[in-house]
Amino acid sequence: MRVLIVGAGAVGQVFGHHLAEGGAEVTFLVKPSHAEACRGGFTLYPLGRRPPQPLRFTGFGVITSAAEAVRARWDHVLLTVSSVALTAGGWLAELAAATGDASIVVLQPNLDDRAFVTSVVDPARVVDGVIGFLAYHAPLPGETRFAEPGMAYWFPPAPSTFSGARAAELVAALRRGKLPARQLRDVTATAPFQSAVLYAYLAAIEAARWSFRELRGGDRMQRAGRAAAQALAIAGHQRGLRVPWRLRLAARPVVVRIALGLARRIVPLDLETYLRVHFTKVGDQTRAGLLSYITHGRNAGLATDMIEQLAAESAAA
Repeated sequence: MRVLIVGAGAVGQVFGHHLAEGGAEVTFLVKPSHAEACRGGFTLYPLGRRPPQPLRFTGFGVITSAAEAVRARWDHVLLTVSSVALTAGGWLAELAAATGDASIVVLQPNLDDRAFVTSVVDPARVVDGVIGFLAYHAPLPGETRFAEPGMAYWFPPAPSTFSGARAAELVAALRRGKLPARQLRDVTATAPFQSAVLYAYLAAIEAARWSFRELRGGDRMQRAGRAAAQALAIAGHQRGLRVPWRLRLAARPVVVRIALGLARRIVPLDLETYLRVHFTKVGDQTRAGLLSYITHGRNAGLATDMIEQLAAESAAA
């Protein structure tokens, strides 16, 4: 199996490493300014109960343009860049043309991302995916457990999920490489709702200066819950789907409060610091995601006032 990974950040490195472990031939497509560092290989740290031990990931290819991609045959192309980078310029159409009939794996979380991809890529080639792990540039501020900088990552109980005509072989390759993955009938039936809840509470946490204690103070959690309910309704209208009852339940403040308490005991890293560092880095993606809910909601005549309020507060913070 030949896999081209667009972007060599935390997510791209984790997928690339485990695909290579499963026997795939992996190549990264990166900006020319990043190519030299990429060719030097990566250091990864799987996180768990034991102290993290570094893994070296080398032996992959590196290219810097679609013109180079056209010289090889590809089975899968994984898009691991942000939603904002995905829609910037016309590079995706050029890459789709250069990679034959390879599947295009969409991992971006924003409401309009899939529609954008299928506007320039044959929908039959699309595999939809949801990233089921945490990954970040280590060390986080205050971390002292890493011998050298690298990418740290952790697999929670829920696996990465994929759907589409070509999803089965990708899931099998990931499993061979020991990355938890599962094929679903239709990832897009639930992923937009998951993002709706995530973005509402992310905006609230950012407005609370990335402090769970401050988030729980006053009426922030209740307002975040109302914003999540609005975002869920908008996602359901945009996709023509009923909001899954499990996600209506998951969006309630009392459930989120319990989940955050459990997460702080289970996740093997400082979750507040991770959220602050990671989602500040991809803040433009979060803001674009919130704006998409507001825009779709207004166009459909649905309530957006709580989403707008939280978006403004998080931007101010």
